[in-house]
Amino acid sequence: MDLSQLKKLISVARGEIPSEMLIKNGTLINVLTREMYKADISIYGNYITNIAEPNILDPNHSNKVLNAEGMYISPGFIESHLHIESTMLSPKEFAKLVVPHGTTTVLLDPHEIANVLGVNGLKLLLDQSEDLPLRFLIEIPSCVPAAPELETSAHTIDSEVIQELIDKEPRFYGLGEVMNYPGVLFKDDEVLTKVLLGSKLNLIDGHSPNVSGIDLDAYLTTGIRSDHESTTTEEFLEKLRKGMRVMVREGSLAKDLRNILKGIKGKDLDLRNAILVSDDRNIIDLYQRGHLDNHLRIAVEEGIHPITALQMVTINPAMYLGLENQIGSLTPGKLADLVIFHDLQHFHVDTVISDGIIIYPNERLFGDLPKPSFPSWAIDTIKIPHPITPEDFRALTSHPEGIYQVRVIGVKPNSLITELLMLDLKVENGWIQIPHNDQNNNDILSLTVIERHGVNGNIANGFIKGFGIYCESFAMATTVAHDSHNIVIAGNNHETMKKVVEILSSIKGGYVVIANDNIVKVPLPYAGLMTINSYPDLYEQFLSLKKVFTDITKFDEPLMALSFMALPVIPHLKLTDKGLVDVDKFAFTDLIVT
Repeated sequence: MDLSQLKKLISVARGEIPSEMLIKNGTLINVLTREMYKADISIYGNYITNIAEPNILDPNHSNKVLNAEGMYISPGFIESHLHIESTMLSPKEFAKLVVPHGTTTVLLDPHEIANVLGVNGLKLLLDQSEDLPLRFLIEIPSCVPAAPELETSAHTIDSEVIQELIDKEPRFYGLGEVMNYPGVLFKDDEVLTKVLLGSKLNLIDGHSPNVSGIDLDAYLTTGIRSDHESTTTEEFLEKLRKGMRVMVREGSLAKDLRNILKGIKGKDLDLRNAILVSDDRNIIDLYQRGHLDNHLRIAVEEGIHPITALQMVTINPAMYLGLENQIGSLTPGKLADLVIFHDLQHFHVDTVISDGIIIYPNERLFGDLPKPSFPSWAIDTIKIPHPITPEDFRALTSHPEGIYQVRVIGVKPNSLITELLMLDLKVENGWIQIPHNDQNNNDILSLTVIERHGVNGNIANGFIKGFGIYCESFAMATTVAHDSHNIVIAGNNHETMKKVVEILSSIKGGYVVIANDNIVKVPLPYAGLMTINSYPDLYEQFLSLKKVFTDITKFDEPLMALSFMALPVIPHLKLTDKGLVDVDKFAFTDLIVT
C-alpha cells in the first residue's frame, strides 16, 4: 500500500469520498468477540473501510450497494492444510470449485507434486496459482521423499535445496508437514536442519500421528506447532493442552471430525487453537458436499456453537498463519474477504467477496483467465523400464510348500491407519498364493507397488485385506500413491493386474479399475496425479469410477484407501517399492512370520 491509497482509505472511512461497495442490512459474525449483530460494511479497493451500525453509512455515497437482509456475513473461510493433488485439479479449476463454498484462502503442502516433478514442479504450481481470485499460500515440502530409506521417489528435496528455495523464491510461505517424526525424535541431523530452516519462514507444519507423552514434548521442542493427525478425542485434547494448533480433519478417506467433536461435547473448552481442515479431499466430496462449509455443517450438527465453528475456519487459522492482521475477521483496515450466507445451520453461500471483488456468483473473472500450461515434462512421468508380466505380481519365497502365517495389511474404512494382520496363506510353486474366491478368507487381495519414475524398476509384492471386494476377476491400479507416487495395484488375478497396469501407462497415469468385463479409467496426466481438464469433466469421470464399485463392495472410497497403502509414515503396516514396512519400527519386515 502506498501513501496515496492509505489517504483514500482514511477519506472513505470518514465519509469524505464514496466507497466502492456497501453491504447493508446483514448480520455480522464477529469472530473476535463471539457476537452477532446488524452492521453495514463499506469497502474501498481490497480493504474494509467501515463496520458501522445500520443507517450510519449513506448508500448514495457508494458506487455499489449489496442488500444482505436476512443473511449473515462472515470472514472468508481459510483452509490451512490441504494437498491440492488430492483434489486432482489444477489451481484454477480448484478455485472455480471451492470459491462458491466460501473459501478465500488456502495453504497448500504440494509434497505430492514435489515427489514426482521436484523443484520444477513446485515452481510450476506457484506460477499456476498466480493471479487467481483465491489466495494460495504454498509451502516447501519438508519430506521428499517421506522416508528415503524405505521408498523410491523421483526427486529429493534436502536441506540444501530448501535453503536455496528460501533464498531465491520468496513466494514460498512455510515449511510443509514434517512427516518424518521418527527422524525428529531420533535427532536426525538432516531432518532437524530442515526444521531449523523452516523457522526462517512463516510457519512449520506438523504431522505426529499417535505421538504422545514425552515423545510429543520432544517433537514440540523443535518449534513445530501444528498437527492434523488426531483421530481420537484423547489425542486431540493432549495436543490442544500442549499448545498445538490442532487441525481436525474431514477428508474423503480420513473423517475424524465427528468422532473428535462427540468426545468434547459438554466440555467447557477454549477452542481458539482448534482448526477445521481437509488434508485430502476428492472431487466427488468437493462437488457434492462442499469444502469448509461442509465441515461447518458437521460441527454444528455435533453441538459446536456456530460462531465457534466459524472461528475454526476464520480467525483461528488466520492466527496460525500469522495473518490475523490481514484476514480472519471483519474489521476496518483488513482485506475485504467476506462470505454472505443464508443460515447458521447449512451455511448455504450466497455471495463471496475476495480482495474487495465479488467473485461469486459473478464468475467472469475465472472465464477471463488463460488456461494453465502443462509442459511435456510434467505430463510424461510413467517410466517403467521393462514390460510387466503376470509373474511380476507373485510374492516369491524360498520357503517350502505349506501353510504359513503371513503379514497382511488390514485396511480400515475412513482411516489412514492400517492393521498388521497375521493370516494363514499357502505357499505353492515358490510363491505365496492368493486365496481362491471359494475360500473363507477370499477378501485378501494381492498388492503390488511398481517404481514408475525410471530410477530402479523396483517391484514389491504383498497382500491386503478389508476391501470386501467380491468379483471373479478384479484389479485396480493408480499412480496416486502417497507420497512417492509409484504405481500401486491390488487385485485377485495377476493377468488382470498386468492388464490394468498397461492401461494405466497408456493414459499417462490416474486410476484404472477392471471388474470382470468392465473397464473404467480416469486419466490424470499432470504428474500422474491431476487432470488437465475442467472440474466438471473430472467429476463425471469419477462418478463412473465410483459406480463400478457399487455392486462389488460396500467399502467407502477403496481407491483413495489404496492411494495410502504405500505411505510408510502412517502406522502400522505398509508396502513400498522396496518391500513391506513395519511403520511402528520404521523398518522392513518379512511377509512370512518366522
